[in-house]
Amino acid sequence: MRKAYTSFALPLLSFLALSSCSNDDNFTEQIDPENTIIIADSAPSAVVSAQGFYVANEDWFGHDNGSVNYFKNDGSIIYRAYRAANNGEKLGVTTQFATIYGDNAYLISKQGNRFVVADAKTLKKKTVLTEIGGDGRTFVGINPKKGYISTGKGISIFNIETLKVEGSIAGITNQTGNMLLAGDYVFAITQSAGLQIINTKTDTVEKLISGTDFAMLTQSKDGKIWIGANKKLIQIDPYTLEKTDEVDITNAPITGTWGAWNAGSLSASTKQNVLYWAKGNSVVKYDVATKTLNTSFYNLGKDDQNVQLAFYGAALRVDPLTDKLILMVKRNGWGDAGSYNWLHIVTNAGALEKSIVVNGGNGTSSQDERYYWFPAVPFFEDANAPEILLNQIIVAPGKRKAIALNDKIIDADNTYSSIIKSISIKDNEVANYELKKDSLIVTAKATTGKAKLTISAVSNGKYVEKSIRIDVRK
Repeated sequence: MRKAYTSFALPLLSFLALSSCSNDDNFTEQIDPENTIIIADSAPSAVVSAQGFYVANEDWFGHDNGSVNYFKNDGSIIYRAYRAANNGEKLGVTTQFATIYGDNAYLISKQGNRFVVADAKTLKKKTVLTEIGGDGRTFVGINPKKGYISTGKGISIFNIETLKVEGSIAGITNQTGNMLLAGDYVFAITQSAGLQIINTKTDTVEKLISGTDFAMLTQSKDGKIWIGANKKLIQIDPYTLEKTDEVDITNAPITGTWGAWNAGSLSASTKQNVLYWAKGNSVVKYDVATKTLNTSFYNLGKDDQNVQLAFYGAALRVDPLTDKLILMVKRNGWGDAGSYNWLHIVTNAGALEKSIVVNGGNGTSSQDERYYWFPAVPFFEDANAPEILLNQIIVAPGKRKAIALNDKIIDADNTYSSIIKSISIKDNEVANYELKKDSLIVTAKATTGKAKLTISAVSNGKYVEKSIRIDVRK
């Protein structure tokens, strides 16, 4: 990433023209007797657009295993994309969840090939596990080396480097559904106990927030954790691990799907501080900032033959780059209704932008023929890597400075609150350093001087680090 340099000391210019500076070291051996160099923050790279998005399907139980369809931005559809990439090899039975983390796509099914790891760009298989501790539910990445798999019997620990299950979380033995990572903790919804909060450094449960009607969870743009619990939205602070708010949603309850589990509709925007979920044939929107609930943000209505439409599976997700909602829609009812499928692309203002007919045939005949997909959940490419824009921190001797990292560490595919940040200190001769919530605290010592601080970040499984120049100046 290109760095911008500005100097207010003209005698330095002739030296700077002869010296060089790598991306990892902004000041190596620079002669800077007056400590006057000012290094501006880097500019963000241009946002890279995704090529499309995926939908994982339960597929037609009793007739076929789970599948993945790829919807390209040019309007074309690659049906059964995982099979196409792997010589016809199939996923497990009733695929219910999929996500991309780092270099891998993770596809989780209830039975059979329960846990499939594939290349995130090509969907080429890396490994298939039939035993993961129970029937598959979801996956969450912790860091580039480790993730958790939730199952019908608890949470298993997955080694991303060896592609093997290596243990489980003690004390969690019942059905576990949605999980998300915030800081050093994974928040996991369990059927009979409530919200389990797991310390990812020790792989142990640190806290339980009890509840028997907890259905699903998500993280809003501001970093808060939200639990959909029937007639309540419960807010959890990811730092204190305490309840901080409860919202009455009696008019739009979020109910569990534990009997025939799916990933659920509760979702958050990465661009606005809002939540969405499905209720009946409508999409509900909750504005976290204004605390307003819109129970008819978008209504499905009927198809062109006047047949009522309905959601299926998780119902919806929000595209992290475009902020558009991807809705999985079928005809209401059973039987033949399952062979009528659409994707509705809805703007964040609640307008239908596009309705995509999802046919696909039976894999051997015309792809224009209808098929019983029973879609489970949309998931998205990770087109952009995290970036650290900060280059230099200047602080006076004996003073303390707090640098908010929200706009200093970014990822176009993710919210700042979901980026895991850390610091590495080689010496603290000129200052002490501390990460507190989303701020870096630099406390200068009494003498002037220069030092390095390495900041690292993990976002959607991608790792980046950068050496930052620290100047303690009068």
